[in-house]
Order: sequence, then C-alpha cells, then structure tokens
Amino acid sequence: MLNKRLNAILKVTLAVALTLPVFLTITDGELQAASERSVVKPRALTPPPPETQSIQSLEQLTHIYKANGTVVPAGGLSVHVYTNTATYNQMKYLAVDYRLERWDGSTWITYRSGTSTKSNTNVLKANSNWTVISGYYYRVVSVHTAMDGSDTEKTTHISDTVLF
Repeated sequence: MLNKRLNAILKVTLAVALTLPVFLTITDGELQAASERSVVKPRALTPPPPETQSIQSLEQLTHIYKANGTVVPAGGLSVHVYTNTATYNQMKYLAVDYRLERWDGSTWITYRSGTSTKSNTNVLKANSNWTVISGYYYRVVSVHTAMDGSDTEKTTHISDTVLF
C-alpha cells in the first residue's frame, strides 16, 4: 500500500515538474527558479560583420514602393524568412529572389535560397522556414522585380543581421 502511494506521488511530482515553465537551479546552496524567458544569448563564433544598408533607395523607383526581407528567430535553431514586395499598381509580373546568408568571419556566403513569382498583382509575399547553425550571424538579401509589360524595375534589400 505504501509503495503504491509513493509511486503515485512520484508520478504526480514528475508530471508537475515536466509541465512547469521554470528551471530550478542550485546556486550557493540555495534553490532558485529561473524564468523560461531568461534566454541564453548565443555566442558568436566570428567577429560581427560590417554594417550594411539596402543597395537602392525606393525613392528612385516608379513602380515598387515596398521591398524588404527579414529573418526572424522561430525558436531553437529555426528561422522564418519573410519577404514583401508591393507596387503602386497591378503589375503583369512580380518576383522575388531571396537568400539567407551566413557571415563566416570575412565574407557573406549563401546558406539557403528561395524564389517566388506572381502574375497580375501588386503584392507578393514569400517566406521560408529553415534551420541554422548556432554561433553565426545571418541576414536576408532579397531582389525584388516588377514588370508592367513594357518596363521592368528591380531593387535589392539587405536585412539587419541576427546572431543565432
């Protein structure tokens, strides 16, 4: 009877411990709870990359008014890459070529890439979910193209860098 009661208590204790959103640590003999939100910052394996800006200003364009890409942490080593292209008027063709780049300490290298196209629209959104390697800086470079039938317009956007 006592064994059954101890087993039940152990099972309940284990279930509660596995579902609690805290980590318990022992520091200097004291039990402390650390919030799940206290995130361990990644450690860079390379020096940070130099600052970069988008290659072309949207003010110079006549069709495209929004062209960007971004890399967003999605938990663990997963990332979401989002791109957005928008034009003032419906275009015959919109396209975006995008790549996730990783800084190797001296140059940006293409890590993953994607392409998306759409006809007879003024908005093109594309996204990808990828897994990255911890300790590196990443960015998205996206090339946005709009064609209205007679005129083709292109612009390149470079996102901010993110360390994973």
